[in-house]
Amino acid sequence: HCVLVCPSKAKRVRDDLGRAKQLISLGEKVVVSLAPSFKSEFHDTKPEQLISAIKKLGVWAVSETAIGADIVSSYTAGQLQDSRKGNKTLQNGKQQKLFISSACPAAVEYIKKYYPDYSAYIQDCGSPLLSHCRFLKKNLGSEIKIIFIGPCIAKKREADSWEEIDLAISFSDLKRWFSEKNIMPALETPGDGESFVPFNSAKGALYPIEGGMIESVNKYTGLEGVNTMAVSGLKNFEQVLANLDNDNLSEPLFLEFLSCQGGCIAGPLGNQSDSTALKNLSIKKYAQNLPDTLNT
Repeated sequence: HCVLVCPSKAKRVRDDLGRAKQLISLGEKVVVSLAPSFKSEFHDTKPEQLISAIKKLGVWAVSETAIGADIVSSYTAGQLQDSRKGNKTLQNGKQQKLFISSACPAAVEYIKKYYPDYSAYIQDCGSPLLSHCRFLKKNLGSEIKIIFIGPCIAKKREADSWEEIDLAISFSDLKRWFSEKNIMPALETPGDGESFVPFNSAKGALYPIEGGMIESVNKYTGLEGVNTMAVSGLKNFEQVLANLDNDNLSEPLFLEFLSCQGGCIAGPLGNQSDSTALKNLSIKKYAQNLPDTLNT
């Protein structure tokens, strides 16, 4: 994984946590976009306890990035069904049958740089984070400031690239912030109003695990007649893409690419000591009680 630094001769390590604290101190209306892998990171903490703890830092509200994942799932389902019916074409006029997920920003950048011939097959929609931030600013007001919190280092690049995303910090940053404030999320006694805004996500909460996006997309329209494949780990991309030709596919093929082996739950800025299997199970257990799709 790359190391992000400020573009200066001194190459200072960027202080995103300091920037987050500054937003709070300036009195900005801050909303946290919380990565769906939060349940595997804080497995002994109820969602409302974590929300309460985060709001004690001065945050106005907390929302699930997985809402953006559900928005992407709905869009993707429609695109795949259009392809199955022969209604999805590329710029060259040929029918598009190969689809590559845009959900993982690191995977997208990797493909664009090292496999540019496949760039045309990357979904023409924003990532779950970008979709979520656009949703929040539309529904909660354009004046809000949004801080993403999760295990993904590539989200920092996204925050630098899109004005809708104000800042991205890591789970490690969040835990350090809690420690500084003597906040222990697992011991919080939240009030009745501690919930995600404006509502909970649906099966988009499965995105952090390998195959989670495919399962979520399938809840929206079904994937009959569409082949799917989940691939995690950058080193595996080359073998999957080798001699893969859109024109030779008889049916639509959707590739869910995740740069981290095992999915986002194995992100470099999260807890690396816990079992990936247990993290996976915690995400599935959380998502099983959520609705299949957003009802908005």
